Amino acid sequence: MKQSVRFVDADWDRFSEAVEASFEVHNRPQFFVWTQSVVQGLVPHQILFCGIRDPLDHEMLIQHFSASRYFRQEHFDVVCQPQTGLLARLITVSRDTGEAIVFSPLDSMRESHHQLDALVESNEMQNLAAKMISGIGGQPDAFYGFSRVSVAFDSRLRRLLELMVPHIHSTFLRVLSQEREASGANEHRPSRIITPRQIEILRLVRDGKTNAEIAAQLSCSQWTIKNHVQNILRRLETNSRAHALVRAMQLGILRPD
Repeated sequence: MKQSVRFVDADWDRFSEAVEASFEVHNRPQFFVWTQSVVQGLVPHQILFCGIRDPLDHEMLIQHFSASRYFRQEHFDVVCQPQTGLLARLITVSRDTGEAIVFSPLDSMRESHHQLDALVESNEMQNLAAKMISGIGGQPDAFYGFSRVSVAFDSRLRRLLELMVPHIHSTFLRVLSQEREASGANEHRPSRIITPRQIEILRLVRDGKTNAEIAAQLSCSQWTIKNHVQNILRRLETNSRAHALVRAMQLGILRPD
């Protein structure tokens, strides 16, 4: 039987303040400031992972907001790997425990749980408090994970995640939705739709390069390239590389040659 959690008045005050402030968040910088200010009063952390399932190819796209100087791109690349990264480990532990909330380190003898702990420990995350959000079919549609958390991993933190993550999820979805609307409004200014780095990747895609070949040429991991490509497809409102190339040429982002 789960232990009942009784919050003090200060907890409810912080929760109310965080929820109220969430309605003023409309873009990524505001989202980062919000999570690093009022949300900190509830779940003090340095790294926030946001995973959202892409409706086009049904893969989970992971993004992060970090205030840690220790967590670098190479660590995030490991976290994003589809077979051995954070999402795969979280799904395994969540299924093992029957819980949507997962803490790491775990007090468990299961090898799969040790694999999550090892991933967290070896990639400068220190610890992890995550909540899975399931869709209609039972598969995770999203997850949110807090790392470098500086409070006890106890029933109070579990309850705070249950209460706060749905609001974080709805706020992040609003940010993504307004990004898509802004992309549509700026179609007459193609350079604002995708970043210079993404244009560089598009050129290499046009040249027939694979993700692995692009990663080698740009000195990064293929998982980073995959995330870039997924973001390009989303920003151009396309569902394949070929469609993205045609769209980019129509907008003048790329030239046929």
